[in-house]
Amino acid sequence: MNELEQELKVRFGFDHFRPGQAPLIQAALAGQDALGVLPTGSGKTLCYQLPGVLMTGLVVVVEPLLALMEDQVARLQASGEKRAVALSSRLTPGDAEVVMAGLAATRFLFVAPETLMKPATLNRLAQLPISLLVIDEAHCISQWGPDFRPAYLQLGQARQKLRPQATMALTATAPARVQADITTGLGLQAPVRIIASVDRPNIYLGVALVDSTAAKTARLDELIGAVDGPKIVYFDRKAEAEATSAHLRARGCTAAYYHAGLSSGQRDLIQRQFMADQLEVVCATSAFGMGIDKPDVRLVVYTHLPESLEAYTQGIGRAGRDGLPSASLLLLAPGDYQRAQQFAQTLPEPTLIQTVYQHPEAYVDMDDPQISLVEAYIKAGFTEAQTLAQLQARLGEKQGSFAAMAAFLNAQPCHRAALLAHFDSPAVAHHETCCGPLTPAVLAQLAPGGLRPQRPDTDWRAIFHTIFKMN
Repeated sequence: MNELEQELKVRFGFDHFRPGQAPLIQAALAGQDALGVLPTGSGKTLCYQLPGVLMTGLVVVVEPLLALMEDQVARLQASGEKRAVALSSRLTPGDAEVVMAGLAATRFLFVAPETLMKPATLNRLAQLPISLLVIDEAHCISQWGPDFRPAYLQLGQARQKLRPQATMALTATAPARVQADITTGLGLQAPVRIIASVDRPNIYLGVALVDSTAAKTARLDELIGAVDGPKIVYFDRKAEAEATSAHLRARGCTAAYYHAGLSSGQRDLIQRQFMADQLEVVCATSAFGMGIDKPDVRLVVYTHLPESLEAYTQGIGRAGRDGLPSASLLLLAPGDYQRAQQFAQTLPEPTLIQTVYQHPEAYVDMDDPQISLVEAYIKAGFTEAQTLAQLQARLGEKQGSFAAMAAFLNAQPCHRAALLAHFDSPAVAHHETCCGPLTPAVLAQLAPGGLRPQRPDTDWRAIFHTIFKMN
């Protein structure tokens, strides 16, 4: 056992590194930039946690969602690392000031890109030695930045101001184009690149085209009853998630809906109930996903055509994290394809962009996604010309993503081959548990929901003993 493996054993209790972890950790310790594209469930957080406790200085971790920040802070604190905090919009002004004042004594700071880009945050962090800047879920730079999180497009500027010893970008899904976006957007210097295959062989890639909305509902009911274990069903509209959740509850299923229209408290409750096996099904929009590290999800269903293969792969990656046989299903009815095609062609028109820039105060808090997107660019400090250029470029990318998704849907004879080709991953041979119709024979091979790997002791006494070093 080498010195790094000894630190792994002592500090985190693992005997060996998973594939890809060690070279990313070594890069950080050597002060080298790195890009890690590792499949869901491969232990990406360890890639910055271990060097973070070994290096001198602050580790700044950029996360897209509050739930991800809070989850990582809780895990670090439960492992004995007390110097981990999140600087988020959930803090009161007073609490935020306390966090900012204590940054010199902090080891891990978790922050959203919008909070990081605030002048007060950047100026304070620029006064401190930053050992490592981590961009978690780094594919958001390419996908979320132009669409509705323009602060992601400014992370390269933040990196220049903070001057970290090393920068690490991590994601589970990034084809060559997205890898280039990440590298260029952050200004990474000759990064160490660890690019693994996106293939999750234990997840069956199911595709079903039905002839009506009623047939879609019937098929979903059938699957919910047939698959043992936790399930996630994705929708592209809040109302459908709510209606399906009510329908399933009426049939005796423990189900709940989850979307961005709920309060943060409601979303937290649903997520915790799902993690604690109090819910069998979560009917959700794309707001539910990142940070859902539940090992025994047995089925993920998409009731719409996802906007990209990246989004689809992230979604189905919530299934089978324990490595046991699980399934996904793309379940489409007439009209679903056309709606996705229309969405791929929709971004704010130049005249709308010009009008909002001329009178931004008149459009604040309007319930229109296109206006909200332009307002987000204005808030992030983009000029009208910069916003127009970003959105025009993004329109072509969205149409390309739709074309890739359509190619996957129509691929013959193997959907997995189309998926792997898109991500530049090595091809695999088609087999009976690979992809296609989600038949009774395939469902019969799924792992029972009750089979789970042994987890570390999470008794509250053990956690408190670790945190406070009780005797």
